[in-house]
Amino acid sequence: MLELAKPFRMSQPAISQHLKVLERAGLITRRVDGARRPCRLAPAGIDSVDRWLRVLRRALSRNYERLDELLAKTAAIRNQEES
Repeated sequence: MLELAKPFRMSQPAISQHLKVLERAGLITRRVDGARRPCRLAPAGIDSVDRWLRVLRRALSRNYERLDELLAKTAAIRNQEES
């Protein structure tokens, strides 16, 4: 665990808390190996996050497209009023 904390400005207990959250969320798995607790990414958890992000990206893309259309219409109306 100490090697995880080294590159960050976080204490070992803070790293442990973050790992517990990731484990509860199903994003990592941990096993006991003597005094060590090796962690691995959990593919099913990562796939779930990836699916959620894909849905979010599509929704954001549609929102940006609608915003672009609205801004183009607004600019066109302003140009007509100025003419």
